Amino acid sequence: MFQGPANVWVMGAVMRVRDAVRARSLRRRGARLIVFTLLGAALLGAGAYADSPKPVTIKRCGYAHATYGRSALYPWHMSCAAARKVVIGSDRPHAHVIYFGPGWDGGAVRIDGRYWVCTGQMGYYNCGYPYRPRKVDGEQGYKGPFTRDVEYQTCSVIGPPGRGCTKTVQFNQP
Repeated sequence: MFQGPANVWVMGAVMRVRDAVRARSLRRRGARLIVFTLLGAALLGAGAYADSPKPVTIKRCGYAHATYGRSALYPWHMSCAAARKVVIGSDRPHAHVIYFGPGWDGGAVRIDGRYWVCTGQMGYYNCGYPYRPRKVDGEQGYKGPFTRDVEYQTCSVIGPPGRGCTKTVQFNQP
């Protein structure tokens, strides 16, 4: 085969054409990869948003006398009598309690043989069932969602005295 300067020029042109084709192919593959990555991220984000807890509006059904005074009861997926029993049971001095670690409000309280997660502060409280233990950084905690829940508010703390508690509240599942 002839190895003259004309052949070198031809081989150089062929290599430039091959490099251009290879570069174009890589750009197409890169663009496809970027599109599929963005599409996957969008689908995961939409799925996470769809699975996020939605606020639930619940109505007040009555009142119970709890540790900090008269409290309005807002049961979710349970009767008003059952909600009253849970709130009163959570305040019993001899109830068995599994206290959560620092950064977690409340604890798991044994009420009629079942553990309920009871938390809250400054006039806003809730008890949710079931208690699902979970360790976070070596500390005891819990995970949701709850299948039954009672929100309760101390009416004397909320709003001006004598106003009472609202007829409805909204809450999010953990």
